[in-house]
Amino acid sequence: MSIGFTKGIDKDNILLLCKWSNERGEIFQEQWMGIEVSFPLTYEKIEKLENKFSIFNGEEFIGMIQEVRVEDDNIHIGRFVLNPLKTGAGLGTKALKEFIDFIFKDENIQSISLTVFDFNKSAKRVYDKLGFEIYEVIETPKLKYIMKKFR
Repeated sequence: MSIGFTKGIDKDNILLLCKWSNERGEIFQEQWMGIEVSFPLTYEKIEKLENKFSIFNGEEFIGMIQEVRVEDDNIHIGRFVLNPLKTGAGLGTKALKEFIDFIFKDENIQSISLTVFDFNKSAKRVYDKLGFEIYEVIETPKLKYIMKKFR
């Protein structure tokens, strides 16, 4: 299992993301895209996202992740999704660990944050396993956590 990243996502892979997400429905999309991006997912909605990365397992496109924003010495990541047929085999944990290592190559970055809904238990387990800790609890409109990992 050789996980790699490339900045940007080509058209065919954006269309794959839309297919994976739209087949799983609105709640699935909300889990990984947040509430800012309306359902259904379209090529245009993904295309306009900045600082997005393709995730590959060898040569196979398996998902995406985004550096959502830089806040001083913190990078907030999100929009992390894998092909639903590839989950449950440790690829998500491995991909996120590799992305964390990639971000921390920048000596100026001291922490990485992300947001996860309380109902997204499998994602939260991955984040816990990789050393993210709850930094803030947001109770409305839906219970979610801002989690942070420090260098």
